[in-house]
Formats: sequence, C-alpha cells, structure tokens
Amino acid sequence: MAKDFSKPAIVILGYGLNPNGTMRTILRRRVLTGLAVAQFFPQSPIIVTGGNPQNGKTEAEQMRNMLQLLGFPPDRIIVEDKASSTVQNAQFSVPLAKQAGTSGIILVTSTTHQGRADGDFADAGGNLLATVSYPDGNPTVNVVQFAHDAISPFVNLG
Repeated sequence: MAKDFSKPAIVILGYGLNPNGTMRTILRRRVLTGLAVAQFFPQSPIIVTGGNPQNGKTEAEQMRNMLQLLGFPPDRIIVEDKASSTVQNAQFSVPLAKQAGTSGIILVTSTTHQGRADGDFADAGGNLLATVSYPDGNPTVNVVQFAHDAISPFVNLG
C-alpha cells in the first residue's frame, strides 16, 4: 500500500535541556530539521514532544518558542509537554496526530536515536511514513546525510 503524505504530522522529539532551561544544540538542530520538512507540507501540524522541565521550562515549550521565533504559525504547533522518555513521546504523540486528522507521522530526531524512536512509534500504533534525522555523527558526512534524509521520502534514492 502506498504511503499517504497528504497531511502528515511532523513530530519533533525532545532532547534534554540545559540546567538553566535553554536548548542544547542537538535539540535546536532537530527543530530546524522539522521546520525544513514542514515547508513541504503547509497543511500539516508540527507536534513538539518532550517534558523533563529544567528551570521551569519543558522541551516542548522551548521547541514551540523557537518555531514561533522563526515565523512558524502558532496554530500549526501542537505541544505535548508531559513525555519523559521516547516511549512516552510515542504514546502521547500518536493520539494527538490522529486527533489532528493527519495521514501519518514524519518523525524528526537524530541519527543515533532513530532506531529506538521508530520502534517506539510503531509499538504505539503510529502510522510512520518516514523518519528524518539530523546526523549527530561525523561532521564531514552530516551535510550529505541530511540532504539524503530530507529528500528520500519524496524521491526514490534506493
């Protein structure tokens, strides 16, 4: 069966904040990656998922703030700020994606996290259309890997 990209939910997975409540580089990169994916799907919401408050701020709240700062429409952001693990990211985000009437999920995470995240979202009943991961490995391969990940859902790269 063909995957339905008519209205995917773009789910950005949280990552631990600094003790003062600011975002770590890995999380900022995930947000930028999710924003890039969202440009292909103007009809789609972004779900930001992550609790784990630091200094009174949650991962999801900080991701929402960054998206809005970058001009993303607030009415397309769904905040899930209770999850404290990847399993909970999946368990709490999958129902939100379904309630929003989406056709499935495009997951945004980091390469070293992708395998576990894919499994957790499948276990939670999510219709996983694609995963786009910002490479957190060797910087020399990051640009090539990112370009491949960003376009592979739309073009058959083999």
